[in-house]
Amino acid sequence: MNKILRELIISCLILTAATAVNAAEVKPLKIKAETNVANMDMVIKDNFVKAKYASAENRFAQTNVKASYDDFNDLIQRAAHDDYVFLVYGMKMAEYGFFDLTDSLIKKLDNNNFTSSYISDIKRFYYPSAMVNPKDIIYLADAYSNIMYNNMAIETTSELLSSTQAAESDYKNYLIALGFYKSNNLQQALKYINNAIIENDSNVNYLTLKAKILADSNKSKQALKVLNTIKKTPFKTVDFQQKVRAVEEYILYKTAEAEPLKDYHLAYYYHLQGKSLLATKVLQSSILHAKKYSPQIFSLLGKIYYDNDEPLKAKEYAGRAYKEDSDNYLAALTLADLNYDERKYDEALRYYKRAKKFTNDTEPVVGMAKTYLAMEKDKKSKKLFEKLLKKHQYDEDLLVQSLRVFPQKADYYLPRVASIDISNNDIWLGLANLAIRDKNYTMATTYLNNSYYIDANNFKYYYYLSLVLRAKGDVELANQSLIRCSVLNSDYAADVNPGVYEK
Repeated sequence: MNKILRELIISCLILTAATAVNAAEVKPLKIKAETNVANMDMVIKDNFVKAKYASAENRFAQTNVKASYDDFNDLIQRAAHDDYVFLVYGMKMAEYGFFDLTDSLIKKLDNNNFTSSYISDIKRFYYPSAMVNPKDIIYLADAYSNIMYNNMAIETTSELLSSTQAAESDYKNYLIALGFYKSNNLQQALKYINNAIIENDSNVNYLTLKAKILADSNKSKQALKVLNTIKKTPFKTVDFQQKVRAVEEYILYKTAEAEPLKDYHLAYYYHLQGKSLLATKVLQSSILHAKKYSPQIFSLLGKIYYDNDEPLKAKEYAGRAYKEDSDNYLAALTLADLNYDERKYDEALRYYKRAKKFTNDTEPVVGMAKTYLAMEKDKKSKKLFEKLLKKHQYDEDLLVQSLRVFPQKADYYLPRVASIDISNNDIWLGLANLAIRDKNYTMATTYLNNSYYIDANNFKYYYYLSLVLRAKGDVELANQSLIRCSVLNSDYAADVNPGVYEK
């Protein structure tokens, strides 16, 4: 995705040739050592937010829950209004059980396209049926911390059972179930998670734990039935879609009967968790005794290597998988992507069409559409994109790729992508670019703040920052920002006019 996005942001976002400031006013740059920081205010805010968040996380892991709660609360009260930061940290607070703090954040958010999808997904995944009082929130969060981080599942579960505090909360039943699960008392774990679900059957976190309990109890059919319910939950955001995919692979790992299939799903689970090295080790080990399942194993290795920008290894393993089984969807899709990247469009189209036969997912069709466009078959490409966009309004890859066919709709599609993947830095930079085009420097600054939180060393951030600063008359600071851009990417800095927005 990142590789595709970089190409698109560079080539497709801006339609109208115009300047943000008068290029004639721009003085030649003299590259010199930095003596000041052009975005010092942003650096200070970023350091405060990240330091406070790190403190809150560390204290929670050390079961110093009240101090963690206070750190998060301080972050809410003192941090500048920023929807991106609030949403990212709001998800973590909800995971920890600080639901009142998450609510406080939500009330500070603007009700717009960037926030509504995340707010609904956070509540759908984590929230109890009714809010508990602040005292009970600390009590229950302390229990969660002890179970998850302090290896005290048995003691904490016993305490929860004997206490009348928060007795009406379905979340308390969830924590008791989690404690029993972590101490391998699966029968009692199932009893209490069922109690929680009776009170709140829409909480996906509860359903996830039930699926894991059933899978560990060798009740595969029941576990898969719960998994099917989870998969039907209409999550819009990438963060929560990824959570569901990880749950799916974990349950499939637990319920698979053949050891090589267990390895396959465990490796996929690791990959989705960002542990690709561990995933490849599991698969490489499995190859030795998995002749029957080698196409699946090779295909997943191919995908992992492709996702990690290792095309030679990706081609090797995806090719081996496809040679052994031409009906392997993952192998066909990876080979299609590889051929597209190499501009071998006829081969790419052949593999995308092959992959399409084995799935209802949008990926192969999106691949076909972008390939037709690369082959200058614009009508075919546009027809496919129009058909897909009617049915799949929140598919990130589809929305990003559609910018090629409908670049005039960048103002519409970019915010939609941001609303489902707030950590996509290229999208925030693209939105900043559009705002600069429209001379809306306030919004451009907001988008650039989001980008800085994600990656403080992105060269485009400093280029766009220079445009905003120059428009405000801060020429010296603008030049310093361009110098920073040049240090990070000299080729890019050499290609741009320091006084115009990107075309």
